[in-house]
Amino acid sequence: MNHPVNKAASGQPDALRRRLTKGALALPVVLATLASKPVLGAAPYNCTISGALSGNTSTHGQEVPCSSLGLSPGYWKNHRSDWRTVNPDAAFKTVFADAYWWISQNTNAVELCPAQYQHCKPDPTLMQVLTSTAGMRPNLNYPALARAAVASLLNAYKFAPDYPLTPNQVVAMFNAVYLGGSYEINPTTSWGPSQVMIYFESLYNN
Repeated sequence: MNHPVNKAASGQPDALRRRLTKGALALPVVLATLASKPVLGAAPYNCTISGALSGNTSTHGQEVPCSSLGLSPGYWKNHRSDWRTVNPDAAFKTVFADAYWWISQNTNAVELCPAQYQHCKPDPTLMQVLTSTAGMRPNLNYPALARAAVASLLNAYKFAPDYPLTPNQVVAMFNAVYLGGSYEINPTTSWGPSQVMIYFESLYNN
């Protein structure tokens, strides 16, 4: 399954996490670009990227807990039958970037490796990435980010239009940052891997 991807281009992760806990991001930002984009469906404004950045919910209805909007990686790895739109056995690289190889440490789990890493196998599935327990060093490309991205992708399909991200946005955000790059929110603000992962995780209960 292939989804169109728009690769995009960081901030303070701890501050970001504190603001997201309250429903907003602690980053100064000019919101002109985001304001020009329509709010998705019925997604609560305070949980969208623009709402989280601005922290302004006064004209957009009542604030809701963002963590109530989606399901965690733990849920998805234990409810394979709920993967109705996405094939859990599809290679991760058919949806996201070709970011990982994998190695099996036991019958129940795999570890992710950077692509081309010695002794590892290519093309882990989406389910293998979601259930991975750790990552092989050196230069691992954020395995926790990948788990959050797979869960966010599934949430975006299951809960549309009430989820703040579309599947394409989830893919674009992961692909932009998994190598340490940044995802451009607008011309003056970008998120790195930590910020993207914090935002993904803010939309479901861990």
